This record gives sequence, C-alpha cells and structure tokens, in this order.
Amino acid sequence: MNEPEPEPDPAREGIDWVRTESGDVAHPLQHRCFESMMKFWKQTKDEELNPDAEGPVADFIFEWQTTSAKLAGALGGISRGMDYADPSFTVAYLKRALDHLHKSQAGLETAAEKKLMPEALIAEARKELFEIREEVLTLMDKYRGRRRAEDS
Repeated sequence: MNEPEPEPDPAREGIDWVRTESGDVAHPLQHRCFESMMKFWKQTKDEELNPDAEGPVADFIFEWQTTSAKLAGALGGISRGMDYADPSFTVAYLKRALDHLHKSQAGLETAAEKKLMPEALIAEARKELFEIREEVLTLMDKYRGRRRAEDS
C-alpha cells in the first residue's frame, strides 16, 4: 500500500528543505544548484554557445547538471524529513557530487581559456560554483561531525 510521504518539519524549512515553484520539496542546496544550472544553461543557449554539443561548454553544463542530481540523491531524504541515512552514506554521496562539481569547474576553465564564453558569464559561473562547493564542504563537515558523535 502506498503511503503518502511525511510532511517535512516546518521548523526546518529553509535549513533542510524548501518548497519549489512546482510544490515539490527539495534540499535548499540541491534546489540552488539545479536552478543555477538551468540559468546558465539558458544563458549559454541565448549566447548560442551550444551547450548540448560536445566540448568544454557542454562539459561545464552537463557536469553541473550531474552535480544537482547527485545532491538530490544525497539530500533528498533529509529534505523530506526522512533522516534515515547513515551520516557516512551522506558524506559519500556528497563527495560524488563534489567530484562532478569539480568537473564542471574544469569545463568552465577550459571554456574560459579558449574564450568560448563571455567573461562576465564565466565570472558569474565561477562564483556560483565556488559558493555551491563551499556549501557542499560545510555539509560534509556537518555529517562527519554527526558520525563522530554517534561513534562516541
């Protein structure tokens, strides 16, 4: 029998979850990553940089999209109030997301070196990817701390 998913804790709104425009529940970091990726994908399309073809611009966008998917896997249960995952599991999934984020950054830097994107767009994307990276690292530290506390 399919039971409805529990509603997330209202006291954790904005911390562990946000409601998206479509009404879904997502972790704030995953939602930010997805929304940012979509923004830059649209901008690269508008600039006619063909983000869907092969090359550094495509790598930059594809790896950012994959980062968002990995963050959804790592943080989706937490956002829905189903904090059942072992903290080590969460850290491992966050590491996978971080690996793809680094690949996105590498694609961006290659595109920058080859002058395939406007400098303002590159600067804005660098800043956003760096800020997302810092948030991932902060969450990894948080869940590593939880693991240590559980082991004590």
